[in-house]
Amino acid sequence: MKQLKYDKVWLFMKIYILQTGEVEISPSLAYNGNDKFNPQTYGLFLKDNDRVNIPVLSFLIQTGKKNILVDTGIKKELESDAPLSLKKQIGEIKAPLTCASTRFHLKKDSSLLSRLESINLSPKDIDCVLLTHLDFENVSGVADLSSDTKILVSRDEAKAAVKNPLRYSRSWWKNADISIFDWNQKEGPFEKSFDLLGDGSIKLIKLYGHSAGMFGVKVTSENNKFTLLYADAGYGELAWKELTPPAISVDKEASMRSLEWVRMESMDKNCAYSLASHESTSLKVLRF
Repeated sequence: MKQLKYDKVWLFMKIYILQTGEVEISPSLAYNGNDKFNPQTYGLFLKDNDRVNIPVLSFLIQTGKKNILVDTGIKKELESDAPLSLKKQIGEIKAPLTCASTRFHLKKDSSLLSRLESINLSPKDIDCVLLTHLDFENVSGVADLSSDTKILVSRDEAKAAVKNPLRYSRSWWKNADISIFDWNQKEGPFEKSFDLLGDGSIKLIKLYGHSAGMFGVKVTSENNKFTLLYADAGYGELAWKELTPPAISVDKEASMRSLEWVRMESMDKNCAYSLASHESTSLKVLRF
């Protein structure tokens, strides 16, 4: 896939943090300090009151006159006052491992559509959507986007997702016009990255481990300050400080390697912000 071509007008960057759902999971799924198998980590024999509630974040990058969305959150159809019932969840999610490990909740008026409306935007204003990976809470909101919205996912992730019905369901992105991209540069822990605009301002960097083709997004302003959106390589600042990657992983060593890179980048003097897709934060807008 070719790079997107926009006029270079990025004197500074602005990123909106949009909470587009929440998930209830085992604490040991988010911060997995050891490699021993614990069935409760994956939701087996886990009581609902032993789960922790963590946010689901989407990010809207504004560069010049362009609006670039990172992940879509949970689709609006599932808005409710309480987390999905087990029956409803099984019907919607379909993928057994995801059903067992995670409870999903999208509160009223917190869908991507509502969040965009709060900043005077609508789906038609989105120029491009970057799907860091294809887990349900990252991708199901594509159902709420305009049919002609450009949506990008890495080839590695797309290939893995269609082969793993235990974790993914194709119904999550049904009818979405998704484009596949290949890595075209050598940045990051695996020397695989994609320069989105061709000017170095937005780079998609492979963070293999949690999934086969997950990427983080490194957004750099003209003053060389950058923000790192590291998806699910860790579930927040504690993860990279203590090097505790999430338990769900296709490659434990790769997960740690990705998180070590996130830690290095987060401690860089030019790093303005470093955020996970499940970060607990009071920040609403980033300017750098």
